[in-house]
Amino acid sequence: MTDSEYVALLPAAGIGSRLPNRVTSKELLRFGGGQEDSKPVISHVLSCMNLARINDMIVVLRDGKQDIVEYLTSSEWNHNNFLFEFTPGTSGVPETVALGLGRAQTRNVVFGFPDILFEPRDAFVKLMHRLENSKADVVLGLFPTGNPSKMDMVATDDSSRVTEIQIKPESTTLDLTWILAAWKPSFSAYVAIDHSGAHLGDVFQRAMTDGLRIDSVSFKDGRSLDIGTPDDLERAKGWSS
Repeated sequence: MTDSEYVALLPAAGIGSRLPNRVTSKELLRFGGGQEDSKPVISHVLSCMNLARINDMIVVLRDGKQDIVEYLTSSEWNHNNFLFEFTPGTSGVPETVALGLGRAQTRNVVFGFPDILFEPRDAFVKLMHRLENSKADVVLGLFPTGNPSKMDMVATDDSSRVTEIQIKPESTTLDLTWILAAWKPSFSAYVAIDHSGAHLGDVFQRAMTDGLRIDSVSFKDGRSLDIGTPDDLERAKGWSS
């Protein structure tokens, strides 16, 4: 399968309510080092997608986030082809994804959040390899987390097939959450019909119940950081940009 048969999808339709007093969109807040060395957080997922040789990207934006358009159309990213889909707001990530998938046509999709940092940086490469060499409709990238009550926790069998997704459980024995995903047109078609709810994890769970197969790649030595709170944004200064 060639890289041109993939398109990236990034959801940026949120309002960032947990980060008040911002002068830019949340996705443009900076991480890593001092001011001279820091970069907008969205640059991390973009560079990781480029590492996987993906340059066609769909970005779903809330109306008013023109600063993201200006950044992505700057000379720094002119090797990419961006398609922008604007919305006054959505009911949650599933609806945001469904809006973007109207532009994906019949291509495979890689999905990443523009406000989450992660390592290893070649994670998309490994997800794509699994997708292309299995019968899975979806492959999730799993990372350790110390905050299961704030995440979608994922259970897998011995073959790394996903068996259950727990949405923000109050208590659990699971220790891996999904951060990234890659999927085939079969799942895009499913989301076009079923995109209710606030969490994409719920859609994954329903898709499995309806017969779609979801596999995973676990990055147990990896790490991730959602910069969605002031404390986590402060922690992001310790990440290399």
